[in-house]
Amino acid sequence: MKKINLVIVFALSFMLSHANVTLSSVKGVWASNKAEAVITDSVCILFAQIDSTMQATLEIPSAGICHQTVFQKNGEVTTSHLTGPLEIKAVDDAIEISGNRLKKIEDIEIVAPYDMLECKNKLDVEKCLQEWRLGAQYGIQGDMPYCEINTNRHMFVYLVNPSMVYIRAAATRNNCNGTLFFQNIRMMKNNNTGEYTMSILPNNFSFTKNDIEIDNSKFNPNACTFDTNGGIYWSLISYTPDMILLNGCGETYQVARPEINAPLNEWIKYNPYNDKPDFSISRMIE
Repeated sequence: MKKINLVIVFALSFMLSHANVTLSSVKGVWASNKAEAVITDSVCILFAQIDSTMQATLEIPSAGICHQTVFQKNGEVTTSHLTGPLEIKAVDDAIEISGNRLKKIEDIEIVAPYDMLECKNKLDVEKCLQEWRLGAQYGIQGDMPYCEINTNRHMFVYLVNPSMVYIRAAATRNNCNGTLFFQNIRMMKNNNTGEYTMSILPNNFSFTKNDIEIDNSKFNPNACTFDTNGGIYWSLISYTPDMILLNGCGETYQVARPEINAPLNEWIKYNPYNDKPDFSISRMIE
């Protein structure tokens, strides 16, 4: 898929409680049972269940982009370019985004481009699968924005085009046998297959806050495995220093090691799964 990359230099401030801060001051992954948000230095995606609808908003302030997609139960999808920015406020130990109260579930740190680990043996597969996917990339296709953000524990997509709307949030976990992928929010309208899905897990906050657990017996290099609870196992097929191949349910997924000049808008720091940062609001807005 062709992506036209934007060079983003963020310079817009929001009012959080009584402190003037930028998106950088609240970057991270935030969640509740009815909403979720991912915020980097330059971009915010908000997913929310509002009444009988599922809604997602993508905002890239320095590019003047604030785009919203709404799914209705009757199968109708509407998109619009909003005129104003998302309203973000600090409330106790949480934030509110356009009226949705969320608590932080994952920290994000933006770093300069660097040489990532080469996958030289199977023991490297776990870290490489996690590290090589990290980052944020966004652009414009026609007049529609595209964004993909992969953090250490979550994967997000916002894609709108004439043939398909694909917007989702997912939890992920890797080890030396492959990747466990679990979509907790899905907004899909595929004109080619006829699929129409709008869903969020009822226990979205507790699910996204806790690491998902891998069952190694579910990995199968000859097929992907659908777990009964909703997880999907993408199993390791092979690896080289710069490429890992996974069985991706009907196709082979290629996970490539990004070069230092890779077209990523933002590079996200690798953190091991057992890293438990301080999510207090007071620390974030100091």
